[in-house]
Amino acid sequence: MARISHALARLRREPLADLPTGLPLDQWLAECGVPGWRDRLLTPLVTLRLFLTQVLHGNCPITALRQLAGIDFAKSSYCEARARLPLMALQSLLEWMNQCAAQAAAAAEPVAALLGRRVLIADGSSFSVPDTPELRRHFDLPPGVVPGVGYPMGKLMGLLDAATGLFVELLALPLFHHDARGVIALHPMLRAGDILLGDRAFSSYAHLCLLARRGVSACMRLHQRRKDVAAGAARWARPAKAPAWMTAAQFLALPAFLDVRLVRHTVAERGFRTRHLMIVTTLTDTTLWPDPRIAALYGQRWDIETCFDHLKTTMGMNTLRCQTLDGVRKELAVYLAAYNLVRLAILAAARAQGVSPRRVSFIDAMRWLAARLLGLPGVARLVVNPDRAGRSQLRVIRRRYKQYDLLRRSRRETEARNAEKHGKNR
Repeated sequence: MARISHALARLRREPLADLPTGLPLDQWLAECGVPGWRDRLLTPLVTLRLFLTQVLHGNCPITALRQLAGIDFAKSSYCEARARLPLMALQSLLEWMNQCAAQAAAAAEPVAALLGRRVLIADGSSFSVPDTPELRRHFDLPPGVVPGVGYPMGKLMGLLDAATGLFVELLALPLFHHDARGVIALHPMLRAGDILLGDRAFSSYAHLCLLARRGVSACMRLHQRRKDVAAGAARWARPAKAPAWMTAAQFLALPAFLDVRLVRHTVAERGFRTRHLMIVTTLTDTTLWPDPRIAALYGQRWDIETCFDHLKTTMGMNTLRCQTLDGVRKELAVYLAAYNLVRLAILAAARAQGVSPRRVSFIDAMRWLAARLLGLPGVARLVVNPDRAGRSQLRVIRRRYKQYDLLRRSRRETEARNAEKHGKNR
């Protein structure tokens, strides 16, 4: 009992005192209308800390989490405690982190704070979930996959703050939800004066008009279906047909013309597959935004690809464990909270060590945060990576993997076919 009390004391202690503020979870729970929690082993704060610890260790199994935390709890009790965490409280946690990041933005590189305007990046990705009827109905199976063979997949739609590296929002959408439709759900997070970066999936006439209506500027790669070849100012006319994600009334409410600017850029650095690209932007002032500056601004779009890689590969968010839709949303929210806490730690370390946040090791900051959540001191001085501008690596894998066949039918059907095959061979 004394050992469990000591472990609980470590989990209830504030682990992030060197960040701007603590986690006022009790206040957020009260604002969400959640009544007071009785004295129990897995209180909301302990549950949240355990949840964060779990995702920071690669979304480890619950049996492994018991050993990390030093607390003997049942798997079902932990799952029920996670289910009791209100999603609104987790969203309040994310809003608090973005406020902390805004206070620390002065320590970030000034490239994303051009003229005092926020630079945001939108992009989509994917993730895998357990094969349950509820998740299969909501997220759907990938093309060519039948039930019982593959796993349902969902689409992520993220909005990243380029100055701090924190995600402002991360949506979980069905797999076949088009990127242009999904990005509309991120518009409430935008403010007048913001600049939105995106790939060519977002550079449609309708989307640029909706951004302009909000006072948001766009800088995106030109869509492959447009045949604009001349750089410079251009006036786009409203297409004859509305996109599938927009009603006819909404489409007719758009202006008949939109003034844009096209910038042609040639990539001279090694390691890039695309050598020539056309950028479309609504930043039409060539004096304030010359072509090289537009190209450098669009170059920041790649940051969200690196951040998705940190989330899905380094932190293991590529495969989720929760088996209900509400659980998946909470799991994604905790992943996002853990990622943003790592980014806050990177900003604090960059300021203390006098280096750019881009050079602070993400995985070392993640390990430091995992140690602090377990009540360990960790090493406050984080690893600083060398500045390797222009470095490129081959996109190949050296280590060989074992050659197993892919499961193409259900497991029972495959076993029956194999037994029949072996019977004939005898």
